[in-house]
Amino acid sequence: MPKILKGRSLSSGIVEGKAMVTKQPFSISAAFTFPLVQFSKKCKVADRTHELYKKDVKDKILIFPYPIGTTTLGFVLLEVIVRKIGPKAIICEKGEPLMSSGALAAEIFFDLQFPIVDQIDFSELEKIEDGTIVRVNGNDGTIEII
Repeated sequence: MPKILKGRSLSSGIVEGKAMVTKQPFSISAAFTFPLVQFSKKCKVADRTHELYKKDVKDKILIFPYPIGTTTLGFVLLEVIVRKIGPKAIICEKGEPLMSSGALAAEIFFDLQFPIVDQIDFSELEKIEDGTIVRVNGNDGTIEII
């Protein structure tokens, strides 16, 4: 029987995919800028300090405790969404306005939905194993572990 976790929706959309979980905070700018400037078809994490270094997040449901914010975070996420090389969705315990701005801009300007859900205790999120199929509903802020 699927387990459902209730959080807060930061951006809309419903997607399903394999979970990729990290216990480390995640810098979208540090992780995704290099694949973008290389015009890569994959999105391997370029942050050498992160445990996901060199792992491809394309089409995954990326789960982490919180983002490491930078002023370029929203722009980098927007570009990853538009190029369709990054994750399908993000789940975290504590979101960040700049992160959600990238997803919202993708929906407004490019009609692309990228669900982000936060306010789920990370002790629950870290129980999700890599590769587990997860459905993210950014419309109502729920996560279904299938």
